[in-house]
Amino acid sequence: MSTTERTRALRRRMIVEARRATIEHGLHGFTIEQLCERVGVSRRTFFNHFASKDDAVLGIEQGASEEMFRAFAARTLVPEETDPLGSVVALAIEQMHVVGLDRADEALVRRVFDREPAMVPKFLDVVDMQLAAVARAVRERFGWHDPADRRAQLVAETAGALLKVTAGTYFDDAYDEATDPPFEALLTDNLRQLRAALTTTGQDPTA
Repeated sequence: MSTTERTRALRRRMIVEARRATIEHGLHGFTIEQLCERVGVSRRTFFNHFASKDDAVLGIEQGASEEMFRAFAARTLVPEETDPLGSVVALAIEQMHVVGLDRADEALVRRVFDREPAMVPKFLDVVDMQLAAVARAVRERFGWHDPADRRAQLVAETAGALLKVTAGTYFDDAYDEATDPPFEALLTDNLRQLRAALTTTGQDPTA
C-alpha cells in the first residue's frame, strides 16, 4: 500500500470512528482525545486532517478537494475537450475514486443524523459550499468571468441534481450491489438520460 493509500485509509478510519462514537455517545459525549485513542493516532495527526470533531463526523477533510479543483480549473484534470456538464460529472467521478464510496458508511451517516439532527443543516451548508467551489472552478476552466454570467452556477447545480438522483438510487435499500450497476455507471447513465430529455421534442415517438 502506498503512502497516499495509507493516508486515505487513515482518514476514512477517523471518519468512521467519529461517526460510530457519535451514534454511541452523541456528538458531545466524547472528546477528540478519546477519538484519537480509539483510532490510535495523535491529536496532531487528527488536526492535520480535520479542523474539528464536527468536520470528522461529516467527512470534511482539510484541503481534500482544493488541489483537485485547481487541477480541474487548469484543465490538467478531466480531458480538455469535455463539455461543461460532462466535465463536472467526470470531476465527481475522479473525487469518488480518491475518497471512495461505501454504502455501509452511508448507513452510518443516516444513524448520525437520527442521533444528532442538528448535524443535518451543517451537512447541507457543506453541500452548498461544495457546489459554490465547483462553480468557481467551472468559471475558471471555461473563462466565464462576467459577474452576470450564470452558466457556471447552472452547470454546478445541475451536476449536483444528477448526483442527488444517482445517490438516491445507489443508497436505496432495494439496490443490489451484486446485480445493479455501480455508482459511476448510474451517474453516467443519468447524464445520458438528462441530455436525451433536453433534446427531445416532447412528441410521442410511436405516434
